[in-house]
Amino acid sequence: MQCRVVQNRLFNPFGALFAILFAAVLCACNGNDLSRGDEALRIGDYERAVMNFSKVLDLEPANRDARYGLAIAYYAIAEDRERLKESTLSYWERTVREFKILSVVDTGEKSKPMYSTSLFYLARAKLAENAQAKVMSLLDKSIQLDPENYFSYNLKALILAGQGDTEGAKKIYAYIVTKQPKFASAYVNLGNLYWNVHDYESAWDIWSMGHEALPEDAVLAKWTRVAEDSLKAMVYSGKL
Repeated sequence: MQCRVVQNRLFNPFGALFAILFAAVLCACNGNDLSRGDEALRIGDYERAVMNFSKVLDLEPANRDARYGLAIAYYAIAEDRERLKESTLSYWERTVREFKILSVVDTGEKSKPMYSTSLFYLARAKLAENAQAKVMSLLDKSIQLDPENYFSYNLKALILAGQGDTEGAKKIYAYIVTKQPKFASAYVNLGNLYWNVHDYESAWDIWSMGHEALPEDAVLAKWTRVAEDSLKAMVYSGKL
């Protein structure tokens, strides 16, 4: 028994030393992979960034910096696919998944705008694959994360209008142009709702307001002229 106690006293310090050295090596490896991931992200090598951040997360799933880097890398890859006009659904699904995990690891505000934007893009990608896709919960979550994400508001209004809730859509468009007077799509879409029910005066009011706020926007300029011509024709014909 005495011999065993002596042996344990001899070996325990070595075991502790080994554990310390192993932890140091592990931290060094993780630090190197994290640095390589950051560098790859900086130069636009997103696939390599994913690889390096993933190595860190294999050992430390709750590593905030690696999780944030991985989410941004997937976001960038999805954006690249958007520019190439390729299907992006699976990429935005993965991006949203990483931001969702990040929101558990890090409860701060830093990542919320990008998480919100990712949800908008995911909703749009789902609709591109299936026009009847149920995406309202994604848009509501997007707006909750970033109340200034007017793209999500705009898409929500488009869906409501498509479902026949024109009054709900009008309220959202009016809210957008009140908060963000240079959001062209909201003017165009709101004017369209009035135009479609032959309320040409209201359509002209909306489009001309947008044209005044955004004089360089070709779409608003076009529809303002169309509405003006229609109103003039109605005056000449005695209908107005």
